[in-house]
Amino acid sequence: MSRVITVGRQFGSGGRDVGQKIAAALGIPYYDKELVEKAAKKSNISSEAVKEIDERATNSLLYSIVTGGFGMKGLNTPLFYEMPMNDKFFIAQSEVIKELAREGDCVVVGRCADYVLENEENVDVFSLFVHAPLDFRIMRVARDLKLTENRAKEHIQKTDKQRRTYYDYYTSRSWGDMTNYDLCINTGKIGIDHAAEMIINYLK
Repeated sequence: MSRVITVGRQFGSGGRDVGQKIAAALGIPYYDKELVEKAAKKSNISSEAVKEIDERATNSLLYSIVTGGFGMKGLNTPLFYEMPMNDKFFIAQSEVIKELAREGDCVVVGRCADYVLENEENVDVFSLFVHAPLDFRIMRVARDLKLTENRAKEHIQKTDKQRRTYYDYYTSRSWGDMTNYDLCINTGKIGIDHAAEMIINYLK
């Protein structure tokens, strides 16, 4: 049985850093943007188009109503070619996540991986959600992206909204709701390095 650590995260909380540290300490693969590249090839969607739809839900309300909401039917469903591009990409990305999980232990960041792998046979999922106070995230994003604090705040709010909409739409659950995860951890309170260390010690 493989063990997969999935990482949901608020923008600027250091979730990606935590995931990378866990993967390095355990000596297992780390997947984030790599998933996007693999899914783009599987779905035959161009890299340029993928940049616009990664972790973004479809805007087709009419399509959602007609189909009764989204369901992961796979790439071979007759409806696949009629779906909005966002939905096609989500299906392709979900299949990539499942394939990687079957190959062995790994860390997967974002992309509703906790939901995608929830009922996957022979996969033990440890789901993590990384969050932090807004001030802490503004400081990090302003520093890393060289933005003013106001621009950093706008960027955080826009990105978090996209992630929430994406997760809620494709999972029918609430992004960031603690009941959806095995562990929610506040990096603003205990620090990114300490958070990673605590999780690594538990997993070992």
